[in-house]
Amino acid sequence: MSTYNLDIALHTNLPLTELLKVAEQQGVITALDRHFAIELCELSNEPNELLQLLLTLLSKQLSSQHSCLPLQHIEFANPLGLRPQATITEDAPAPYCAIACQSDVATAPQQLATLLAQSSLVWCPNLGEEEDPLNRPLVLEQQRLYLRRYWRYEKSVADRLLSLATDSDIAVQLDGEPRFMQQVSALLDGLFPNHATDIDWQKIAAATTLSRNLSVITGGPGTGKTTTVTKVLLLLMHLQPALRLRLVAPTGKAAARLSESIKGSKARLQAELTGELESLLPALHAIPEEAATIHRLLGVIPDDSRFRHHQNNPLVLDLLIVDEASMVDLPLMAKLLDALPEKARLILLGDQDQLASVEAGAVLADICHGLRDGHQWRMQYSHQQSSRLSQLCGVKIPAGTRSEPLGDSLCMLRHSHRFKDDAGIGVLAAAVNNGTVNKAKEVWAKQYPELTWFEQQSSITAERALLKHCVEQYRPYLALAQQQAEPHQVLRAYNQFRVLSAMRTGEYGVDGLNLIITRQLAQAKLIVPSQEFYSGRPIIIRSNDYNLGLFNGDIGIILQDPSNQRLMAWFERADGSMMKVLPARLPSHDSCFAMTVHKSQGSEFAAVTMILPPNPRGAQMQLLCRELLYTAITRAKTHFSCSGTEPVFNLAVKQLTLRASGLASRLWSSH
Repeated sequence: MSTYNLDIALHTNLPLTELLKVAEQQGVITALDRHFAIELCELSNEPNELLQLLLTLLSKQLSSQHSCLPLQHIEFANPLGLRPQATITEDAPAPYCAIACQSDVATAPQQLATLLAQSSLVWCPNLGEEEDPLNRPLVLEQQRLYLRRYWRYEKSVADRLLSLATDSDIAVQLDGEPRFMQQVSALLDGLFPNHATDIDWQKIAAATTLSRNLSVITGGPGTGKTTTVTKVLLLLMHLQPALRLRLVAPTGKAAARLSESIKGSKARLQAELTGELESLLPALHAIPEEAATIHRLLGVIPDDSRFRHHQNNPLVLDLLIVDEASMVDLPLMAKLLDALPEKARLILLGDQDQLASVEAGAVLADICHGLRDGHQWRMQYSHQQSSRLSQLCGVKIPAGTRSEPLGDSLCMLRHSHRFKDDAGIGVLAAAVNNGTVNKAKEVWAKQYPELTWFEQQSSITAERALLKHCVEQYRPYLALAQQQAEPHQVLRAYNQFRVLSAMRTGEYGVDGLNLIITRQLAQAKLIVPSQEFYSGRPIIIRSNDYNLGLFNGDIGIILQDPSNQRLMAWFERADGSMMKVLPARLPSHDSCFAMTVHKSQGSEFAAVTMILPPNPRGAQMQLLCRELLYTAITRAKTHFSCSGTEPVFNLAVKQLTLRASGLASRLWSSH
């Protein structure tokens, strides 16, 4: 037992250095977590076991995509999460580690904060230290321990978003010129003709976006986020013809899909702009269609984490639209906002219920946090904004219960145009999103035609019905490949179906599934995988290659070139044209009969099959969560099937991913 000058102590049956080795052997921490804590303590010459434990837990948090370590979240009875049954040797006692507080347990987090504040490694800005001349590596703020870099990211994101959450020049004009208010209101009526009595939230979102320098349009799949933002851009280009705007998304695939969606929305709008709306046609043609990745926009510097564009070399634009914002991690959002010109406007689009970013943070969820009221979402417009929106949209928009700057910039779309209200996919997605296991059971029991359940057997190779289903779903595109159809036809037929998994490795992961599906397709004589590259092999790119224009997550197919019969990798560009690449020139890639749910974000398929592991443990348990299921289900447009067991499915429904962060509390003063 190690005791300190506080009413708190670390109880162990082994030296902490040995316990950390045991924790690493059990897989509950990594070698990086252990050495991070040891090295920092040695550098600071502070041989304090409790401090070393806290540093280990902080590193573990960062490895798990949290941006900080909230002291109140520490499990004091077993902070390392050691498994009692594991032992170092046959006759050694089970490893044991606990933090004990001799007085009121409720004071333990504050006492840990006091301990950290005494360390030469830690800066405490909330204790009145406005500057840190020592540039200490750790920051303690509001009982949250940060690596300094992540504290800076979080603070800069919050500061910039709040500085953007102000009325736009258009809002000032709307409030001061009744004629202008009438003009914009008439344009909104023309673009959003609503004959129902319900509030048209797409129209509200458009009005919100016009009136604010920062706007966030969130909502589930098919709720019309891209359609709405295209109409917003149409109005903005009409009202401000010289507006310089850029479209970006986190991945190349998402950027291509955004380009496709904008192009489709423009084509539909062109047919609708008749009568008085014909005056908007020049603005419609001026809307750009090409989207880029955030990395390409910022300018990647090879072998450097920095970008060419930053605060001292800002982007050249007036308006930036970011699609699939839920996929943007905290460091990338910080760098993007840092490069945004001072007077630029920002529009974020995304689904706050989807999986959070692969790296640290859950920025979009934190931005939308203040709208959550239990299981419900409620808009939080100020009285001034609700009055303005009511005048613009011709319908009474209620004010929120509190008035905060960010609330006036947010709008949530509610009605899905992809799923009918009584369609199985939409009903199942809603049940999962609400975390209601019994409702999800009822949905499966009703045997909707859009849903299929494959009860899992002893192994994936025993899943005959499932594998037959996968073969039949992939048969159409492979038949086209055998007939040497046009590459774009083959690729679009392939994109009608996808197998999704929660993880990469293991029999039920992407690697194992790709192997077994390849074997089954070969047995059905649909492919001949006698070499690495063969006709019909789908591939997914795993790294960015800016010279080729291929990015992590891009998907293509190996097909014969009609001009010379050589095998080439074919990809669809953002403008719909096809690009061919010699297979030998491809960056790192994998087969893609199955892909992870994370990689599927930003895509949609006619049919989706989700395969769950039968006996998840450790990291697999953490992967299986509500957001994962919701994201997988909503990738499907017409049919969703799942292979699993009821206990594992229910486990995922109940498990909500909560990223530890202080961003929500910085953005929403009442939280």
